[in-house]
Amino acid sequence: MPKEDPSKPRSIPARFPVYYGWVILIAGSMGILASIPGQTMGVSVFTDHYIAAFQSTRVGVSSAYMIGTLASALLIPLAGRWYDRSGARITASVSAVMLALFLLFLSSSSVVTETLSTVFSLSPGVVGFAAAAAGFFGIRFFGQGVLTLVSRAMVVQWFGSRRGLAVGILGIFTAFGFSYAPRPLQGLIDLFGWIGALQFLAAVLVCLFLPLSILVYRSTPESCGMKIEEGMKRRITRRPVIHDAEVSSTLAEAKRDLRYWVLVLLLWFWGFYNTAVTFHVISIFSEVGRNTAYALGIFFPIALISVVSKFVSSWASDRINLKWLIILHALSAAVSGLAVSLLALPAARTLLIVSMGISGGLFGMLNMISWPRLFGRKHLGAVSGFAMGWIVAGSAVGPWFFSVIFQFTGGYRFAGTAGLAAGIIIAVCAAAVPFSRKSAAASCGHEKPAASTAKI
Repeated sequence: MPKEDPSKPRSIPARFPVYYGWVILIAGSMGILASIPGQTMGVSVFTDHYIAAFQSTRVGVSSAYMIGTLASALLIPLAGRWYDRSGARITASVSAVMLALFLLFLSSSSVVTETLSTVFSLSPGVVGFAAAAAGFFGIRFFGQGVLTLVSRAMVVQWFGSRRGLAVGILGIFTAFGFSYAPRPLQGLIDLFGWIGALQFLAAVLVCLFLPLSILVYRSTPESCGMKIEEGMKRRITRRPVIHDAEVSSTLAEAKRDLRYWVLVLLLWFWGFYNTAVTFHVISIFSEVGRNTAYALGIFFPIALISVVSKFVSSWASDRINLKWLIILHALSAAVSGLAVSLLALPAARTLLIVSMGISGGLFGMLNMISWPRLFGRKHLGAVSGFAMGWIVAGSAVGPWFFSVIFQFTGGYRFAGTAGLAAGIIIAVCAAAVPFSRKSAAASCGHEKPAASTAKI
């Protein structure tokens, strides 16, 4: 490696009084929270207003939401490659601007629908459906997709031996932010109306988050002339420190690795199942005679358990083989399916809260830590972006699948049983796949040094 030129001024992050990774952690948390207008809980607050604005029905708006989300899922892998090429600062800044523009588009949906239906002599319902799908695509792609992907990937790039701690802290901020978000969003609607609320969110993105991303976001320590955790005390533990993969895999190489597909399948399933339960939670509980308040009451305790689960599992990920955490996630997801199928029983609600809380925390941890640990940091955007596309696709199809099950069976018990079976199958697959570096390398045709047999 070339020696550092002492005459060359060091970057601002390198001259920061504390390790700049902690600044990145705060900025990444703000980026994930900034994506809330494109997340399910952010959209749900505006659903009834969209139905009226697009002159559509609940089914029509839900279908447009699914189409927009699926279209987003197809393009997210490309966004991951864009991040690898352009870096966190450019990618996050463009995403913030585009998310704001699509929020403004949705805020003018009434005018857009009426104008286009008049100009092209089309039914307002047809035009409204197309406009809704386009608007949902934009906020899902640039909000839930790109902005979330960039913020997460950036944080894991800045931490090595303390990555688990950083991800745990990130989980605390984002879990409580997401669970609390519907209240201030509804407050904005009450104060400004739904159109004014969307315009206010767009202004926040451009006036507050955009400058933050330009000034603070940095892709890697190396891009700032630094090393990971430079200047921080070396961790002294009884167990050997678990490092990232010694050889970074391209997306094509990762696709030839069975571990990659076990992870993608697990994260896809949780995106599918968790979104479906969240979307239909009132209907699920009404099937067993419970009211809306009782159904919505599960989310705050789930958020609390999820925070604890993510923090503990993030800490554990620095010390144990990820394989065991993957199996635990699959089994806890299976238990949540069991709880849905047995929801008429008094203890089932508690079982659902605990299992979904544990699964939610493990999902957040695995979706950040697994990719550099198993496949290295060089192609992190492409490797994690492809997986993110599958997760988003699962979140689009899950609610539709549950609605079909309800239509044909009159309830959700079969959907819960299917979730139980799927979780068990994924756990068995994870148990059967080798997760040591030596074994994984042999299965993919890579050659690694003999010293790289440590567990990951």
